[in-house]
Amino acid sequence: MSIDYNMLPDEIKRTDQRTNRSISVEGDEIEFSGGFTDLHTLSYLEILKGNGFGLADARSSINTVYDIRNATPVGIKNDYHPLCRNIK
Repeated sequence: MSIDYNMLPDEIKRTDQRTNRSISVEGDEIEFSGGFTDLHTLSYLEILKGNGFGLADARSSINTVYDIRNATPVGIKNDYHPLCRNIK
């Protein structure tokens, strides 16, 4: 996933996209960049209808972010996205 325009692949930049979201599983790529603009709007509409998420729903996500932020970096190892080599 890339949200830094400078890190986007050239073929994505040529389409005027500002983000690139894809995942490869066993050689099959799933591209899911489209539709994210409306995702927040849809989420907020559901919250206003009383269908929001509570603390218990968010707990595992918060713990995951905490773990990532407090992890010790180990560098690029094993299976990684090729654009990781461009990070300075």
